[in-house]
Amino acid sequence: MPELIVLGVGVLLRLSMALTFEARMGYDFTAHWPAIQYIAGRHALPPFDLNTATAHPPLYYLIAAPLAALGLGAGALCWLAALWGMIRLGIVWAALERWLPESRLARVVALATASVLPTAVHLDGMVTNEALGMLLAAIALLLSPFAVQAARGGRAARAVGLGFVLGLAVLTKFTAGVLVVGLLVAIGLEIARAAAPLAALRTRMRPLLAGALVFTAVCGWYLARNKLLTGMFAPTAFDGSQKINQAPFEKIPYFDRRPIGFYVGWDLRVFVRPVYPTGLKPSPRFFPVLIASTFNDYYVFAFTGGGKPRADRYVSGASVTLGCMSVMAGTAIALVTVIAWVGAARALWRRRQDGEPDPRLVLLLAPLGALLAQLHFATKYPNDNFGPIKGAYLQFAAPEMCALFGLGVDWMWRRRARWPWRAAALAALGAVALVAAYSIHARFPRFGKDANTPAPFFAK
Repeated sequence: MPELIVLGVGVLLRLSMALTFEARMGYDFTAHWPAIQYIAGRHALPPFDLNTATAHPPLYYLIAAPLAALGLGAGALCWLAALWGMIRLGIVWAALERWLPESRLARVVALATASVLPTAVHLDGMVTNEALGMLLAAIALLLSPFAVQAARGGRAARAVGLGFVLGLAVLTKFTAGVLVVGLLVAIGLEIARAAAPLAALRTRMRPLLAGALVFTAVCGWYLARNKLLTGMFAPTAFDGSQKINQAPFEKIPYFDRRPIGFYVGWDLRVFVRPVYPTGLKPSPRFFPVLIASTFNDYYVFAFTGGGKPRADRYVSGASVTLGCMSVMAGTAIALVTVIAWVGAARALWRRRQDGEPDPRLVLLLAPLGALLAQLHFATKYPNDNFGPIKGAYLQFAAPEMCALFGLGVDWMWRRRARWPWRAAALAALGAVALVAAYSIHARFPRFGKDANTPAPFFAK
């Protein structure tokens, strides 16, 4: 069964993170771990501006702090992240089976892509809130079309369940707000397109209010706390501990912070050296860095190579070569995904089920919202020394993107002019194989003095 094979590869990659990744070398570990220790030692939330991690919502840290208090170390939290990643893959599989019934080929390709995506595998071993946020976003992916369908009949149970999950997601990472906005836009579009919009609104009012009430009960207290302490509902580290670094840019008008080339330009050097600062210096380019940081360890945080801390952040020649190939393949995957999004949006907008719009339209709004949010973040906070452009920031919407890529491959495979399109489909599958080769090579256990070694399971 191909689904079990690709799922097994994904599980093995995440096991390799738990078994061999030095979690203390992950993104912002020196901020996340002190935040956990603060809660474990003082039984209170840390000050908002203590470091870059304390600006995040607290759910992950509230889960990790009791484990740290019991004496568990970074290695144990790496295992927790890997476990969340494995569960997420299972949920993505279930969501694909339910919401992409038209094509098994599309489902298998989507699940394979989700299983081997380098930045997703990397995050599934870090001491960070990302893995939990990605898990909750995947659950929301499974539940959202159900909630949209149920709201048409005024049924509130599924809206309540989704409101609870989205509340937990926002309490983990503010980017989950994109999913909330996407849900509201999808329901709003249904109401606007109804024959009797006021009647449609009245029907949906009960589930909307019930879901909003549960959502507010779960995360509203933290948003209110932020508003009271900072004047903002969802502040970032650039509004707190990194405010001094953001200060020079605050004097520049928002639309003058990035040149037009930042949004529309490309940098071919990412295909031969896909690591920082390529694509950022001398002239920053958004999309090349986004692709490189999705399909390669762009910021060089020990995804590949020896697991022991090294000041030079060593990457082997083979890893560099495979990373270049992965970025080339990832560019093709991204292009197919964008084209598939346009085609899927057009098809779902026209398609109706029992007289109502296709409820899966809500799923297309997540990747669009994620991309717009990342563009906004990189524009508002243009200090590229702090890595505002990361493929990691879009991973909460990655399952939808993987599904779109699978649809694109399926569409090419089924075209009437078979051989040219089937050749393109095979090339797209080859791109996934190249990405898989990079991830598998990066996470393949090493032996000897430079062998990958995990962070301590128990704190010293």
